[in-house]
Amino acid sequence: MKRTFRFARSIGTVRCEFASGQKVDMPVIPGILKHPTPDMLPSLLRDPEVARKYTIEALRFAAWPILAQFPREWLRECLDRAGLRPSREKALAFLLS
Repeated sequence: MKRTFRFARSIGTVRCEFASGQKVDMPVIPGILKHPTPDMLPSLLRDPEVARKYTIEALRFAAWPILAQFPREWLRECLDRAGLRPSREKALAFLLS
């Protein structure tokens, strides 16, 4: 029997506006946050705190093809807050440079 795997992929983008006036277009990728359903995720990502947590979780666990869909400046901004293992932080810093 053949097994089919579904790989993580973006189902759209959402613009999140922060109090500082910064606007970030983020990919909507189900599975980064555990509990929201794919149809709930776009409305949740408009909240700046959820967007930041979503990005930090992506930095912690997502593969590079997923992270490459995020704006690089936004990933660099969240990298310090992610609390990554030194080896992963170093690798992501290199990929984002």
